Amino acid sequence: MGFVLTIVYIVVTIISPDQFGPEWASYHALEYLAAIIVVASLPDFLDMLSYRNLRSSIPTLLMLGFIFAIALSQVANGWVGGVVPSWEVFVPHAAIYFFIVANVRSIRRLQILVLASVASCLVLAIEALCGYYGGYRGEMFVLQNPVYLHDEVVNQFVRIRGAGFLQDPNDFAQILVIALVLVVVAWQRGRVVSNSLLVLAPIALLSWAIFLTHSRGALIGLAVLALVSVRKKLGTAASAVLTCALVLGLLALGFSGGREISIAEGADRLDAWATGLELFKSAPLFGIGFGNFTDFNDITAHNSFILCLAELGLVGGTIYIAFFVTTMMGLNRILEPQEKRAPRLNGEFKHAEQATALPIAPSFSEGFTATAIANATDIETKRESERWNPVPKHWVVAIRLAVIALITTSWFLSRSYSVPLPLVLGLATATITLQRPDGREHISTRWMYFTLGVEAAVVTFIYAVVRLRF
Repeated sequence: MGFVLTIVYIVVTIISPDQFGPEWASYHALEYLAAIIVVASLPDFLDMLSYRNLRSSIPTLLMLGFIFAIALSQVANGWVGGVVPSWEVFVPHAAIYFFIVANVRSIRRLQILVLASVASCLVLAIEALCGYYGGYRGEMFVLQNPVYLHDEVVNQFVRIRGAGFLQDPNDFAQILVIALVLVVVAWQRGRVVSNSLLVLAPIALLSWAIFLTHSRGALIGLAVLALVSVRKKLGTAASAVLTCALVLGLLALGFSGGREISIAEGADRLDAWATGLELFKSAPLFGIGFGNFTDFNDITAHNSFILCLAELGLVGGTIYIAFFVTTMMGLNRILEPQEKRAPRLNGEFKHAEQATALPIAPSFSEGFTATAIANATDIETKRESERWNPVPKHWVVAIRLAVIALITTSWFLSRSYSVPLPLVLGLATATITLQRPDGREHISTRWMYFTLGVEAAVVTFIYAVVRLRF
């Protein structure tokens, strides 16, 4: 029951109740649904939050820490009353992560949840395309975007978008790019017809919808995905050339809507980055407070990490980087070439397995005993094999690409607390957990050093970009 309601919660969140009218916002349907899911999944939640599982699930601890960091950012800035409103914004999104980790306990459930998420994005894409070509609810799904030159409007171009938290075309493009790689989970070897209908056709539809968002961040995200996908087969140099050709080709086709991709075009965003660094320097530990960036700047940070660093300080910024470091480490470990391990046997059957090594020409009773023990061992091995089914490799690759897509597109969006973060992290964490025979994650403490190293490198890079533009 909890799993079915989790699917409903994610689907409704992506599609957005706003589609059914503004009055739905006052019904708090998602909040009530979330409470029902918690009750329906209570045993799984208690198991997930037990000391044993929390100790072995670093991403879950990080998500709890991130919620706590949001509260600390308000308390440190003297607004204790801001904790609850801040949690009201983020916790309904973070709940997606916890619902996935608590309820996805088999690879079948993982596949269903991934494809349900993709189907939700396809529904939105179809609605937006109907709005673009047929005028269907055009005011919701179509945006007239002005083009400025020296602060004057010189042109306009049309962009498609979603509803609710996806009403910005860039946000819509981000989740469509994520869905574009996740749809590969439906791929089945040798099934030409089903692959054409369930994989290739959705990829074509999502690709066209991404194009019509005219999101420059999505363009760069697609370029990075292309580079990562073909690098091992073609080599770094050939992959880089192919990726550059892809970017230039899409720009020539009008992917950016006639806007340039240059330092001059992004001057306002670089100003926002510079402001974010200054705000971080003014409150380095806990930040200036959740949701307060625009109180100090006309526009948002246009970079999810800078937004976290400025609003939540080192505490929140470090956790945000750690999300991706631990997730990528876990997924990379699964994809490392390893000798296939046999399912583990418990102590008595390990002993029994050794007992089957009997001397030549055993007596009848010895042979009967050996046969019985061997049969018992085979049964236990079969049960273990049925319980532990490795996640298909192409699923893991698709989910890792979804994480990369999230990282890349978040570099140009201030969506540190939005739905794609807990959705993708939840799917990745569930995948890592399912891959372990004992259902638990094992990540060494090296992730702490990697996180600090990546964070230092990112801050240095951003600082250099901001300084060198002048």
